[in-house]
Amino acid sequence: MAKTNKAKTNKAKSNGKDESQRLYVGVDVGGTKVQASLVEESGGIVTGQRCRTPRNGDSNAVIAAIDKAIDGALAKVVVQAEDLTAVGIGIPGVVDPDTGNVVVTPNMSLTGVNIGEHLRQHFNVPVAVGNDGNLGALGERWLGAARKAKSVLSICVGTGIGSGFVQGGKLWRGAREAAGEIGHIVMQIDGPECGCGNRGCFEAIAGRSAIERDIRRAVAGGRTTLLTELGGGDLGQIRSGMLRKALEAEDELVTEIMGHASRVIGAACLTARHLLDPEVIVLGGGVIEACGEFMMPIIEQSIADDRLPGARGGGEVLISALGDDAVVLGAVALGRISAGRSPFKKGFAVKPVYQKITRCEFGQIGVGPETCQRDVYIRVNGEVKKRDKDLAKTKHGSSHVVGPDELEKVCRGGPEVLMIGAGFSGLVELTEPGRRFLDRRAIDHKLLPTPEAVKAYNKSKQRKAALIHVTC
Repeated sequence: MAKTNKAKTNKAKSNGKDESQRLYVGVDVGGTKVQASLVEESGGIVTGQRCRTPRNGDSNAVIAAIDKAIDGALAKVVVQAEDLTAVGIGIPGVVDPDTGNVVVTPNMSLTGVNIGEHLRQHFNVPVAVGNDGNLGALGERWLGAARKAKSVLSICVGTGIGSGFVQGGKLWRGAREAAGEIGHIVMQIDGPECGCGNRGCFEAIAGRSAIERDIRRAVAGGRTTLLTELGGGDLGQIRSGMLRKALEAEDELVTEIMGHASRVIGAACLTARHLLDPEVIVLGGGVIEACGEFMMPIIEQSIADDRLPGARGGGEVLISALGDDAVVLGAVALGRISAGRSPFKKGFAVKPVYQKITRCEFGQIGVGPETCQRDVYIRVNGEVKKRDKDLAKTKHGSSHVVGPDELEKVCRGGPEVLMIGAGFSGLVELTEPGRRFLDRRAIDHKLLPTPEAVKAYNKSKQRKAALIHVTC
């Protein structure tokens, strides 16, 4: 079963009568990839395209990658530029949102480029340009783990460390458009040099580039690590997935360095909490997504050890519910604001439209007009996928056990609630790590016998996802 492509069957025009069918493009320009997504007004992602970010290319090469990603996303569903309402783009550096100019990008060659003007000429629609950390925070506040919070600080641990602060649906940009750059607070006087040119920055101690640097230095000094084997003998670039595998294998060197990075991140969260006192802090980025199961207990302990409490509860640390989509959805939120359709105003808070589960019998399930004779995932964007039971069988020895590996697949896009159909006899169970996965992302869940889960899914008006077991 596949998602009915609404962009094809109901061509959405920005000036059309059906406002819910407006389309936007959100772009996340990262250190390793450019991600462009075509997004509905409700926040549902229709499709997307990724391109590698040129690591040593000039500004023209990066701009070409951005154009390629956007054009590729539009081409997948035959959408034209005139069908768009706005474009939003997140840049890893200091930008001037009023002009669209990139002031400085420490880890990328876009400094001095007016990316806003370039995209306006290309698409002839409103273009909103923002710092990627700010937009990640905006995305989490709109549709992610912080959707119920009045204030959120988002920290993205990837190649570097980005951050943003949102209060009441508004970005705190600062007097010089430089607020929220937590990656560049100095955490070690005369520490390692950062990509920004300063020394001892948070990013230069706990970002992935810093983690890679520390691992390579240790190996050069005679330490051994599984990463050498995982990288085929090349430690020139150590991806987050490799770190995760090494942690799962209890690699001594990686455990030591990742433990240190986790404690530094915990200290940064504590510092930010004392400075801003946000209702929630949301951690995201590739390093957290891949290694969060190892890192979060250390970070949470740092917070728990705080000796300076507030007057009431709150201040919890969560994991991004949107994952890789946080920045693109934040970019769309900023694009909507620039087009006069802020998602934080009730009049423009468009709800997603879902197909109903039309049939539920032992051994089969129907979603909309289609029928599937096996377990399914229904993601928050309405996409229906066959359930990969091998994930559960390999990890737990039974398809009746649901853990984080499966939840990571079904919860893409950050649902508010997950319906789990436990089978007709209610045999499916959720593991404790699975519960933690959902709790850390502020995703509610209902574990019910399949017929009841189907009724709850059809009745719910929230952004929702489902895992439905059709037997047992």
